[in-house]
Amino acid sequence: MSTFRRCLSKRIALIPVVALVAIVLPPTAAQAASSGATFVGHGWGHGRGMGQYGAYGYAVNSGWTYDRILTHYYGGTTLATNAGNPTITVELTRVTGVDTIVTGNGLAINNVAVGDAAVLVRRTGSGAFQAYSASGCGGPWKVKAGLLGSGLMISTSGSQAVMGNLVRVCEPKKSTWYRGRIKVVDGGGKQFALNSVGVQDYLRGVVPRESPASWGSAGSGRGMEALKAQAVAARSYSLGSAPRSPSGASTCDTTACQVYGGAFEQFPGVTLKTLEDPNTDAAVATTSGRVMRAANRSIARTEFSSSTGGWTAGGTFPAVEDLGDATPNNPNHTWATSLSFSVIAAGLGTGTIRSMAVTARNGLGIDGGRATNVRVVSTAEVVRDFSGNQVRAALGLKSDWFSISGSTLPEAQSVVKALYQDLLLRNIDPTGLTYWSLLLAGGTGGPALVASLTRSSEYVQLRITQAYLRVLGRAPDAAGLAGWSSQILAGKVPVDDVQRRFYSSQEFANRSGGTDAGFVAALYPSILGATRVATSVEVDLWVAKVRQYGRSKVVDSIWFSFEAASARAGAYYLLFLKRAADPAGRATWARVLLAQGEGTVRTGIAGSQEYWNRAQTRAF
Repeated sequence: MSTFRRCLSKRIALIPVVALVAIVLPPTAAQAASSGATFVGHGWGHGRGMGQYGAYGYAVNSGWTYDRILTHYYGGTTLATNAGNPTITVELTRVTGVDTIVTGNGLAINNVAVGDAAVLVRRTGSGAFQAYSASGCGGPWKVKAGLLGSGLMISTSGSQAVMGNLVRVCEPKKSTWYRGRIKVVDGGGKQFALNSVGVQDYLRGVVPRESPASWGSAGSGRGMEALKAQAVAARSYSLGSAPRSPSGASTCDTTACQVYGGAFEQFPGVTLKTLEDPNTDAAVATTSGRVMRAANRSIARTEFSSSTGGWTAGGTFPAVEDLGDATPNNPNHTWATSLSFSVIAAGLGTGTIRSMAVTARNGLGIDGGRATNVRVVSTAEVVRDFSGNQVRAALGLKSDWFSISGSTLPEAQSVVKALYQDLLLRNIDPTGLTYWSLLLAGGTGGPALVASLTRSSEYVQLRITQAYLRVLGRAPDAAGLAGWSSQILAGKVPVDDVQRRFYSSQEFANRSGGTDAGFVAALYPSILGATRVATSVEVDLWVAKVRQYGRSKVVDSIWFSFEAASARAGAYYLLFLKRAADPAGRATWARVLLAQGEGTVRTGIAGSQEYWNRAQTRAF
């Protein structure tokens, strides 16, 4: 959307965004008659404990406070305020097993001044370390007298409120500044560098890596509650985790623990980057000392993941419905990915695949919830069962909550017949029915059929005719129909763009009475819905914009508004599902429409479980 449209849209009272609705493909077995399978799933990550997008949704859309968010996700725990600010150690995984190189002001090892700006520590064997010093990270290095034992501490002098007084770890590709000190240990015959740091300073480098700091500004500041929840969960997770083996660190700096960036980083030739943020710093400070404690008063290891998909996975904490996960800015609430059978077979180690299906689920959420068992049958009739999590890990899926596309031939025939009637307004011919039904039953997704039909000249001419009738009140003339068809089929104009362009025409303006006020008044019911009448305030606003920017700019502003997108999404519900759209579904597809176009909405709704089911009961 142009800047003009964005600005004007903010000034018009349009339908607000509401919760997403999950749309999925039929969960029948994928057959190897096709080249692959489509996985349609929900959520991103393991789904245990708090969902970060869910926390955002509850905070911004529902007005929940951080303590309510935490209590919802971590059943059986209570929020305590007595954890203090203990020192923890963070395993810096990028420098595991290599020399530890540190620079900073007033460097010291075990509180003994180094005398140079940089120090290198190298394991020599049997838990002993040799230190070297230099004027910078690149050397040349001078040997420091004597060997040092495991657990040596590298520190700097001066207030850590000054960046130059932080310890800076030098790596081949970048440097990272850390608060606290660097501890070098021998663990199982390997050298580890640990950041020894107070948990408050540690969290300043964690929270903006795990949840976007910008969330704090969302919802007139309500998003800060999500950041506070993240701060408490991250504090509890770090203090409630057992020491890592073999380094002995409290935690690590990757997704294997929770992501920790430190305070600053710099790549060669690139401006220094601050890794902390005022929003997340405030969330950490406001929740200082707060942790979730289990019934036995121990600090709970509060796991979290990006998106639960609508239900948490259970485990240490009871599974709960996560309505907050359906927040409109969550791109992972529902997702889809297609993989070839060769890739699937290689990932699972099954040999050539004949069929693949989810055979058991945990019973929580849409489609029966997370896959607990997936059965794969090879062409050699070897049957292999996998857990949903094994499939997720092997194939790189976002979560273990997924369905696998596929169908029987009679089911596929019903869907093909329904799509022809809905898109082309006619019954399918026998040849087309046989061709598409075999492909659909073999694993080709319904969206592929939708895409093919909507690229046909028959569909294009039908849409052009509908645009003429709806906007101009007449059938197209032969030259107009041919001209628009040629441009669309050549890829010069999207088929969904014709109706919008007609609204900017002089013919529509004349049909609206020839005045700017009549033009605006006619746009509202035609674009936003038959019962939507422009108020006098709206008419005055848009008339002024017509005179300032022209009719086409005003058409674009209204056409690309959320309200207009909601109306078009609702029309697709009526077309495909033969029912009015529920508010959640309309909002979901309106957002998709604005971001990805109407074609995505068509293929999405036509590939939904509901459309598939309805097609099985339609009379043809």
